[in-house]
Amino acid sequence: MKSKVMWGVLILLLILLAYILPYSILSGVQAWYGSFLLWGIIGLLIIIANFMVTKDWGK
Repeated sequence: MKSKVMWGVLILLLILLAYILPYSILSGVQAWYGSFLLWGIIGLLIIIANFMVTKDWGK
């Protein structure tokens, strides 16, 4: 149970980072691929975290 809460908190932090970073630290980057790379990496990390949360769901 504690592990699932940790993964859930990680998902929330990643979602917040996906929203905050492009409008703060990356706001001076004019190239579109900066945000695309960031959101791609964060998306993969969220997919992995979702897998970790739901892998024991049927048991």
